[in-house]
Amino acid sequence: MSEEKRSFSRIQVRLKAQARVMESLDSPQLFTGDAMPQPVSRAEFVKKSKLPEEVATFLAEMDRKLDQIISMLGQDSVKTDFAIPVEVMEISAAGVKFRSRECFDIDAPLEIIIYLSQAPLRLAGSKGRILEQEPDTGLYRFEFVDLRGSDMEAIVQFVFKEQREQIRNSKM
Repeated sequence: MSEEKRSFSRIQVRLKAQARVMESLDSPQLFTGDAMPQPVSRAEFVKKSKLPEEVATFLAEMDRKLDQIISMLGQDSVKTDFAIPVEVMEISAAGVKFRSRECFDIDAPLEIIIYLSQAPLRLAGSKGRILEQEPDTGLYRFEFVDLRGSDMEAIVQFVFKEQREQIRNSKM
């Protein structure tokens, strides 16, 4: 097997993702991302707010419910444009390993959107290419090409968060 040069941490996961086949890697990316800054946490909002506690708690709960509604609506529109469901089994800021019922050729250009969290909906996407299909597992190795900074940051934060959780769980 070829030597892999690792610049980013990689973790095993099971994440839903959607993909679409592109004509070429020069084609523009369809997914524009969710590069919004992370808002203040609900608990922090309730604690620091100068509003009466009942009002702040009510607003935080309304915010949570709106996140759920927006997440459901966002998933429907993503599935329309990115019709190929894939399951990401390993992720890093360099790429992913995934499985799919679809068959892809080596070097096939794809655009992929990964659901990093469902509520609130947190997505990361990139165009890239299939490097290989592992003969023993059947997983496709996918390399990100032109990964935007906000998407890279979202993936790196996700990987570190998951690594911290795994370390916490292993010490218990």
